[in-house]
Amino acid sequence: MTTARPPAHHVSLMFRFQRYAPLDTSTYPAPAVGDRTGPPLSQGFLFTMVGTVAARHASDEITAALARIDPDAWYHGQLLETMLNRFEDLDPALPVHIGRNIYFMWRSQLEALGFRTAIAVMEAVPSLWRQATRGDGGEWRAVVGPQRAHLEAEQPYNCMFEAGTIQGLLEAYDAANIRLTHSPCMRSGAPYCVIEVRWDEPPR
Repeated sequence: MTTARPPAHHVSLMFRFQRYAPLDTSTYPAPAVGDRTGPPLSQGFLFTMVGTVAARHASDEITAALARIDPDAWYHGQLLETMLNRFEDLDPALPVHIGRNIYFMWRSQLEALGFRTAIAVMEAVPSLWRQATRGDGGEWRAVVGPQRAHLEAEQPYNCMFEAGTIQGLLEAYDAANIRLTHSPCMRSGAPYCVIEVRWDEPPR
């Protein structure tokens, strides 16, 4: 293993979203990265990528909300959660598809941050989560070894989307024969989701 397993920790007072809420595009001031208090916040660029990947599935209401998004601003995470759940109502596979296709496009940005391999990116998932979210958005924990990762996601967002994110990140680094399981799951009453993933190195 390249990363020691972190001690078990549960965010018992973690913010919980409703499944649906009005599409409120009010912006929020961004707290410091280390400030994990207040409502969970998502940055506007993620919404613009959702709009790019899922445009043909978006209702008129979602399309109108996405048109009001400033990529540099911060929005209540409930807005993203409602959109993802509406997509899931159309097709249960859509959140996975959206997450996978968004993060498949991230390799150049991640390499610019120094992440050169699939293993490096899996090790960085907890810190990337803290950079990409603000407020009481829970946490990820990771134990990573050669061509495998054990990830624990104790966070309030649509976990199907997050599983797709892991798939997309690995595919961005040309990982082959990806095998991903997502169990146990918070949706079934578990305290956190467990994502186990294995992959092969790309052929040379």
